[in-house]
Amino acid sequence: MRKFIFCVVVSTAVFAFVIVDKAFTSPTQAAVLTDDAASASTRTAIGPEIALAHGIVQVQVTCIGSRIIDVKALQLPHDNNHSWDDSLHAAAVLRSEVLSKQTYELQAVSGATYTSQAYLESLQAALDIAAPPAPRMSATPIG
Repeated sequence: MRKFIFCVVVSTAVFAFVIVDKAFTSPTQAAVLTDDAASASTRTAIGPEIALAHGIVQVQVTCIGSRIIDVKALQLPHDNNHSWDDSLHAAAVLRSEVLSKQTYELQAVSGATYTSQAYLESLQAALDIAAPPAPRMSATPIG
């Protein structure tokens, strides 16, 4: 019986290590600007894939100037029905908040913290490409 318990504990520890290692050591991709923009002023960018224990999160954003007009989750964790349901809910809530508040600086959705953080991280990288921040102007007069 002790051997069985030992084997279960060791197997669980190895499995947990592999999942954590996968989530934190997978290479990150840069965001990319897509070529299928509707016009010169409309820019669409795809954020990097963010690896989580239950799957990948990736976001696409479309902007006109610095205004966010659309956000789509291209990939969400879906290794089981519970993860899929939580991911769909989080993506819908975050999309609504991003479009109304025009920022990626939002709170995570309760029950989907890791998915929310990965969504916002991918979104931030995509926004850096699609709607780069305007240069800050100095308040001090020159001359």
